Amino acid sequence: MYLFDNNFIIDIITDREDISEKYSDIVIYCLKHQQACLSTSQLHNLRLVFTNVYKAYLQNYLTFEKKCKIIKTPSYVDFEAPLAEMDMDDYLIELSAQSVNARILTFDEKFISMSNLAMHPNDFYQLVLSKTENEKIPFLDLKAAQQELIAELEQGFDRVLNSGWYILGPEVEAFEKEYAAYCEAEHCVGVANGLDALHLALLALDVGLGDEVIVPSNTYIATWLAVSQCGATPVPVEPDPATYNIDPSRIEAAITSRTKVILPVHLYGQPADMEPILAIARKHGLRVLEDGAQAHGARYKGKRLGAHGDVVAWSFYPGKNLGAIGDGGAITTNDPDIAERINVLRNYGSRVKYVNDVRGFNSRLAPLQAAALRAKLKVLDSWNARRMEIAASYTKELADTSLTLPVVPEWAEPVWHLYVIQHPERDTLQQRLNQAGIGTLIHYPIPPHLQTAYAELGFSKGDFPIAETIHQNVLSLPIGPQLDNSGVETVNAALKAITSV
Repeated sequence: MYLFDNNFIIDIITDREDISEKYSDIVIYCLKHQQACLSTSQLHNLRLVFTNVYKAYLQNYLTFEKKCKIIKTPSYVDFEAPLAEMDMDDYLIELSAQSVNARILTFDEKFISMSNLAMHPNDFYQLVLSKTENEKIPFLDLKAAQQELIAELEQGFDRVLNSGWYILGPEVEAFEKEYAAYCEAEHCVGVANGLDALHLALLALDVGLGDEVIVPSNTYIATWLAVSQCGATPVPVEPDPATYNIDPSRIEAAITSRTKVILPVHLYGQPADMEPILAIARKHGLRVLEDGAQAHGARYKGKRLGAHGDVVAWSFYPGKNLGAIGDGGAITTNDPDIAERINVLRNYGSRVKYVNDVRGFNSRLAPLQAAALRAKLKVLDSWNARRMEIAASYTKELADTSLTLPVVPEWAEPVWHLYVIQHPERDTLQQRLNQAGIGTLIHYPIPPHLQTAYAELGFSKGDFPIAETIHQNVLSLPIGPQLDNSGVETVNAALKAITSV
C-alpha cells in the first residue's frame, strides 16, 4: 500500500515539466494494483488547491481520488511527537499510513528524514524490485485482505459504534438477512463461532445423550466435538478417496437404532454429494446437518449450499472464505422451527429478557463481526472467483508432476477454501517449499479417531485407513484471493522442480 503526500499528487496531476515520467508510472502501478491511498486529512486541502489554484485539473484530480483507497485518519494524536511538532499535516498522513502498513511517497526530504514510512519516489523502484525478488509467499495473507477493504470495514465499525447496539441488534439482523439470501435459504441465525453453530444445530435437531451422529472420519475435530457436547457419540464413516468428502455408499452400514443425524462436511470448499445422503436420511427417518465451515458460496448441482439438508452450520473464523475479524458463526435453514430454536438457545434460552424458556447458552454473533462480514459478503463471489483462477492454474501446471491433485465431480462447484495436494513424502516436500519461501499448511495431521480426546471410543491406527492416508499425505498450497499471478507462478515452478515425474 502506498500513500501519496499532497505535493506529489499535485505535481503528477498538473504534469509539471520537470516531473519525470517514471513518477506517473508509479501512480499507474499503484492504481492498477489497488495500492494507491489517500488520507482523509488530505482531502479538504487537495480539493481546495485544485479548486482555487489548478482549476483546469480539478476533474482529473477528482477522477484520481475516486480510484484511491481513502484511509481514515486515526483519532489519537501525540502532540509531542517530533513529526507532529514539525508538520501536523505530515504527521496525520503518517498516522493514516501506519493504520494500513503503507509507505508514503513524497519529495519532501524533511518528511523522509522524520518518518520511517516516508520514501522518495526514486526509491520506489528499488523497493518494488527487491520485494518481488525476496518476499516470501505466505500461505494466507489475512492482513492484505483486511487492508483491501479497510474503508468499508471502518464504515461498518463506525456504524456499530454509533448505533448503541453492541449485542445482537440491527447490524446482526441485517447480516442474517443478507447471508440467508446469499445462501438461498429462508433463515439465518448468527452465533459466536462455528463450533457453537454445529452444537446448537444438533440440539435443535433433538440430539442428546445416547444418540449417535454419523460424521466423516476425514474432517477437522470440531465436527466431532459438537456431537460430543450434546452427549451423543460420533460414528465415523470413511471418505471417497478422490474427493475427500464422506462416501455416501458407506453411510447405511453405519446406521443403527440410535442414529439421529447424518453430518456431512463440505471439506476444503467442495460440496459433499448431498443427493444420495438425503435419500438415505429420508429412507431411515434421519435429519441432515451440513458442516459448511469451509464452503461459503459453493454450489451443489447448481444450487448454492445453504439449505439442502435440514440445517447448515457455518464458521466465520478469519481464515475462511467469508471470515470475520475474530470468531463468528451462523446457521442457515428453510425450517422456521429450527431457526427459532437456535435463536432461543443462543441467547440464554430466552425470547423475552429475563424469561428463560429452556437452558440456553451465550452464543451471539457480535455486531462488530456482523459489520465486517457484511463488508466481506459483498466481495465474496469475486474473492472466490480469484481462488478458482488460482486452483485452475495449479491443476493445469502441476498435472505432470508426482503430486495427487484434487478431483472435482461434474456436479460440484467448489470455492477452494483449500487446494489440497497429496504426496507420499509430504513432510520433506513442505520443508523444501518452506526453504523456497513458500508457506503451506497441513489440514490435518492427525484424524479425529486417533486424537487423545477420543481415546475412550477405542479406535486404533488402521481402523480408518483412507482417512489416515489422507492425513499423512496432504498439504495445502497458498490460495488466498490476495495471492497475485507472480506468486502462483512461483509456487508452480517450485513444485515442478521438486516433484516432476
